[in-house]
Amino acid sequence: MSIILSHLEARLGGMSGGWSVDLGAHAQKLTVCMFEGGTIPGVTAFATLGLSEFALRTPDGERQYYLELMGCQYAPEGGYGPFPGTLEGVATQLVRRGRLIRRGDVIDLPGAMAPGSEMVALYAALPVYFDDAFSSVRREDGRGVAIVWMVPIGATEADYVAEHGWEKFEAQLVAKNPDLLDLRRPQFL
Repeated sequence: MSIILSHLEARLGGMSGGWSVDLGAHAQKLTVCMFEGGTIPGVTAFATLGLSEFALRTPDGERQYYLELMGCQYAPEGGYGPFPGTLEGVATQLVRRGRLIRRGDVIDLPGAMAPGSEMVALYAALPVYFDDAFSSVRREDGRGVAIVWMVPIGATEADYVAEHGWEKFEAQLVAKNPDLLDLRRPQFL
């Protein structure tokens, strides 16, 4: 996992904290890490470390992939913000189900990401705020690991993805250029 941690730290900044995740019967360890001082000034990033130890399958069960999740927000005031618990919950569900999350998938959250936020779901995206090389890394054993950016989105945005598909949603993201690091941003659709 040292290669993955180095890969994350190169863009997200130095690891300044971490939370162990209880996966019940699973022996492998999973951590949600906090990173500060990365390539985007004023942003705190969070990422899983150890999720890539689990082979996650496509819905048809035919192929397996390895991934780590990440999320970014402006540095939270007076705490860590919602990402540690949110990423823990998503990663735990992925491991329990053995199913991967793919680009364009939407995960509904039990509530808003933060007080006063309209963000009630997460959208699985490529980490486009970073250079192209950040989207994947090779583990020590040679397996490829995808870095999946979990972008907070609102209910109307999630409905748009369901109705029109991820390609059209991402075209709207490019056209309207919302600030995806702001957990209290207005919905753009």
